[in-house]
Amino acid sequence: MKTLQFTTHIENNAQLHLTLPSEYANQDVELVVIIQPRKETMERQNWLAFINQSYGCLADDPLEQSEQY
Repeated sequence: MKTLQFTTHIENNAQLHLTLPSEYANQDVELVVIIQPRKETMERQNWLAFINQSYGCLADDPLEQSEQY
């Protein structure tokens, strides 16, 4: 048994495409898939959600920069 580790993206249609090393061509294999969301992906999604929620919140009260001393 050999363990291969990939970092990949699952498409919007929930399909995953894997290209395996040629040593596995033309044979039957057992494949075990473990899915673990990447931490940085979750942090990015949370950041993007925050931006989307707060975008434009100061439109009626714009920030002004005071004079620098």
